Amino acid sequence: MSLRRAVKAHGFKDFMRMGFALATSKKITPPPSPKNEDLRRAKVAEAAVIGQDLTQEFEIFCELGKMTTDASQCMVNILDGESQFTIGGAGLPIDPLLPIPQKMSMCQFALSSPEPFIISNLLADERFANSVITKPPINGAAYAGFPLNTPDGVALGTLCIFHAEPTELTDEQIRIMRQLAKAVSDHIIFRIQGANFTASRISAMLGQFQMIAPEGTIAELVAFLDFCAYGTTSPEQLSALQRDGVITKTNETWMLSQDGSELKAKLGLANAGYRGHTTNAMTSGNQLDDLLGEME
Repeated sequence: MSLRRAVKAHGFKDFMRMGFALATSKKITPPPSPKNEDLRRAKVAEAAVIGQDLTQEFEIFCELGKMTTDASQCMVNILDGESQFTIGGAGLPIDPLLPIPQKMSMCQFALSSPEPFIISNLLADERFANSVITKPPINGAAYAGFPLNTPDGVALGTLCIFHAEPTELTDEQIRIMRQLAKAVSDHIIFRIQGANFTASRISAMLGQFQMIAPEGTIAELVAFLDFCAYGTTSPEQLSALQRDGVITKTNETWMLSQDGSELKAKLGLANAGYRGHTTNAMTSGNQLDDLLGEME
């Protein structure tokens, strides 16, 4: 854990309070690992939500969870088997790149069952009383963790809440939190499917590209997609695409060759529109995702 990141994320006062709590609290005894822990870890890795800042995507779920239960804090936590990463939160400062050891987390107890893990009074539960969870700056008195279940039967993490006072959730609050947790897991699964679909499409596109340019590379395919959208790409890639035979130069203007036009149609980009540019007009950046979205 980066000391500088921890101080920046929590502030010096809360950082010192956390250090004191850690030094004076009873350690949480970790629960047994889920029976499908290897699969669970693999799915967490496949989700690819750790190591990047996705807080804007997940913050709304936490805000709704906090409002629904009148909690003091709500978080989306992902647990990779060693660490817990908070990728969205409401009611507390978070740093999605700053993990805590999984053995210190409450959410580790919510990974073994598809049902929510709810403790209405942490101070009365011998597993958690006098733990760091119950002391400043967390001050947790009640906890509910709703697992982020996947169709494979694993929990990637939780949508969880903390209350500053012992609290009994109503049946309606639990129902809504279950739905919110499903929405979070569905969002993560959609990200996985989108990434896999994009990779599959790129692979198919590269195969089509190499039928015309057998020595063509993925970088040249990306340059060709840029050219189809903007009529240009970087100077070195213009030369490469000319060698591939997919573009040609006429009167100082680059345009698709016959092979290039046929390839564009095969890739499903025929209706994407093409704005011709002269050689000194440079693309503003690679818009591969936009082009893929326009494919039929």
